[in-house]
Amino acid sequence: MMITTKTDSSFLDSLFSFIDKGGLFIYFIMLCSTAAIAVMLYQAMILSRQKVIPDELVNSMNAYASAGDEETTNWINRSKETYPSVLQKLCDVVLDRHDRKDLEIQEAVQVSAREEIHKLQVGIPFLEVIIAIAPLLGLLGTATGLFTVFEGVGAGDGKYEEMAQGISEALITTVSGLAVAVPAVIAHGYFNRKIDSYSARLEVVMDKFVSAYSKGRNLN
Repeated sequence: MMITTKTDSSFLDSLFSFIDKGGLFIYFIMLCSTAAIAVMLYQAMILSRQKVIPDELVNSMNAYASAGDEETTNWINRSKETYPSVLQKLCDVVLDRHDRKDLEIQEAVQVSAREEIHKLQVGIPFLEVIIAIAPLLGLLGTATGLFTVFEGVGAGDGKYEEMAQGISEALITTVSGLAVAVPAVIAHGYFNRKIDSYSARLEVVMDKFVSAYSKGRNLN
């Protein structure tokens, strides 16, 4: 137990020392890091498969596209209530416009789909800002640290402690800025690919469903 406590205490001391040596801009970088983590967690939450295109609702809509009978229609209604999602909202767009023309239904689905995809991208612009800002803050910290170093060298009064502090600040802020930006870049690419994948899948499922629904209406 004592070993664990000492280890934790040593880690915290090292962390606080690292932050203290980073100068003013390290706090802004830490703020960017906190914001990036919050955005990534929120984006991951809203992009969960069950909240976008649940397999159960996809299966019921595909069954309706194949059979188009009363049983599959009831299955869709049960699935919509059980699995609220982006797909469910698009499905409601079709069913709520049962008295409209086929072209109007298709246009309504396209408009709603664009709106829902836009909502899924809510965290992407924030990540883009963090990706741009974090390295720049690191460079500002680097410039500040180097200014302290060169100021000490120019004075020639042997202020080695201040020069060492300036070097530490220059290196720490650069590393910290990149450490925040790199995961944000990875997350940005991952979320964009996931949204593109969902968008393509939604388009396929809704195209089959709208075609089957229009065909069923025309037969009736």
